[in-house]
Amino acid sequence: MNEDRLRTIVSQKIATSLGFYSGELSNHRKEGLKFYLGKPLGNEEEGQSQVVSQDILECVEAIMPSLMRVFTQGDSIVRFDPQQPEDVEYSEQASDYCNFIFHQDNNGYEILHTLFKDALISKNGFVKFYWHEDKAQQKEEYKNLNEEEYQALLYDNEIEITDTKINDEGLETQNYDVKVKRGKTLGRIKIENVAPEHMLVDRNATNIENATFIAQRIFKTRSELISMGYDRDIVDALPESHDEFYNDETAQRQSYDDSGFSLDNDVNDPSMTHVTITECYIKIDTDDDGIAELRKVTVAGNGYDSNQILSNEEVNVIPFATVTGVPMPHRFFGLSMYDLIGDIQTIKSTLLRQILNNTYLMNNSRLVVEENMVNIDDLLVSRAGGVIRSRKAGAVQPLTVPNFINEGLSMIKKIDEIRQARSGVSEVQMGLNADTINKSHTTAVSSNIMQQAGTQRIEMYARNFAEGVKQMFQGILSLVCLHQDKERIIRLRGKFINISPREWVDRYSARIQVGLGTGSQDSRLDVLTRVLNVQEKILKNGGMNIVNNQNIYNALERYLENAGIKDTSKFFNNPETSPPPPPKPRQPTAIDLAQAELKMNQEKDKVELAMKKQKLQQDAQFKAKDLELKEEKIASDIIRNEDLDTREKDKLVAQIFKNN
Repeated sequence: MNEDRLRTIVSQKIATSLGFYSGELSNHRKEGLKFYLGKPLGNEEEGQSQVVSQDILECVEAIMPSLMRVFTQGDSIVRFDPQQPEDVEYSEQASDYCNFIFHQDNNGYEILHTLFKDALISKNGFVKFYWHEDKAQQKEEYKNLNEEEYQALLYDNEIEITDTKINDEGLETQNYDVKVKRGKTLGRIKIENVAPEHMLVDRNATNIENATFIAQRIFKTRSELISMGYDRDIVDALPESHDEFYNDETAQRQSYDDSGFSLDNDVNDPSMTHVTITECYIKIDTDDDGIAELRKVTVAGNGYDSNQILSNEEVNVIPFATVTGVPMPHRFFGLSMYDLIGDIQTIKSTLLRQILNNTYLMNNSRLVVEENMVNIDDLLVSRAGGVIRSRKAGAVQPLTVPNFINEGLSMIKKIDEIRQARSGVSEVQMGLNADTINKSHTTAVSSNIMQQAGTQRIEMYARNFAEGVKQMFQGILSLVCLHQDKERIIRLRGKFINISPREWVDRYSARIQVGLGTGSQDSRLDVLTRVLNVQEKILKNGGMNIVNNQNIYNALERYLENAGIKDTSKFFNNPETSPPPPPKPRQPTAIDLAQAELKMNQEKDKVELAMKKQKLQQDAQFKAKDLELKEEKIASDIIRNEDLDTREKDKLVAQIFKNN
């Protein structure tokens, strides 16, 4: 298929799609937004009451708190169920990571709030999810690098060398001073709300999956398109767009807080003029094999013949999800609050105006006067305590105005009952009627029954919205498995976990996990308290193979989630992730005690034998030492006696020599 043929088909799909300008769908959404904002109805009369009832706003704002509590009371909105036994661990990781992407990488609360409010006001809410890569650059400087280090920088794909200085004076080998820019690409999944008036859908589609054509209108400046990599000559030749400004829905939305809405399109700076870009996802056979492929075709232009194809590529998934509160069978778009109670708001506004006009006339009624009997100038001046000059008593009489106030208020009450039946938003959501509360027979049980009955419709809205949220998370998982090829460390439940999507598959089926159980928050907490009490009693009896530590932790986790506490790890440790406790010491048996006693006696005998042996050795050493001392004494005595005999001999010889 050549480019001209493709451009013609895409242009025709755009022009005939639901949501195209000036269609009935667009007019319905514009009126719904106007009624929500409380804009004038268009039938106002000068000098009469122009009050506008805002029933649609009251119903939408009464529903939103319950919806947000249902979807945001826990950390996990969606869980993925494994399809094979080996998928259990990976499906748990995928569930945690996709919820982390939604809440941490993106503002999950704001996304859901905008998505649901769009659906309640404009039939369907839309959200887009896609893989986005950011390039971060950091300047670095290196000095005195040798040749090997310099070559390593040259081969680094993340580095761009901006300046090199070679130093070789007085050196045996040259070195380098280098300045570089280090770039790093970070890929993340982006989730964005899409205004309903920017979406185009195939007329025959009933959901996202079977849509052969779905597109998003985007308004970009020429500067943005050139920075995205498109050829400047092609961009400069594109026609200037005013669709964004002349779109009735966009004008209605922006005029709420900007009554001086300007159509100026930066004519003084051509690079800042806007161009209409339509990002189309179309199933079409471009390779003539008889099988239609899903392709992303991006075109620019305003009219049927002025569209210019900017890109054309094959894709695996349509990156959109939609929700609607009141689905219509076999149709893509559901019903909004305007479709349900738009006429109620018109009727109630008319009744309020009539009541106020009646009040004005009763407080400042018209007068019947006799001609030429009253000073007309005095009558024309309405002043408290003013004087009316009259020639005859009773010449001025007030014109009787029938009192319509009570009948009007009764009719408004009946209209409110019809509104409640259509929307499902009762006085329970807006605050119980004081008359109902003060009735003597109204007990806490009956009040709780009324409250539960009043939330059934809101729970139905939530279940319908859950299908679109599930579709969004299924798309997030597909994008993660397709694009993320690097490990990532994230913090979950107070611990850092290494996530590696390369080991996952996108066949896990999503299961919505939101607070859609029956009863109010208090009743659910009461049920969980009773469950915990029963578990405690069973566990005291050994568990009976039906209760273990993990079951109790699950009940505590659900209890805290219903109480509004998201991080359970601050209060309890998950037995699945906690290290196993050390084994309890085994109680010794009689044999163990006898063996221990025998071993102790043997050790005692060994000690006594060693002590006896040591004593014998000490005694032998003592005797040997004593014998040695005795021998030394005898030797000493002998030596001393020998010395004495020698001195005696010397003395005798000296005496002999003296006598001679």
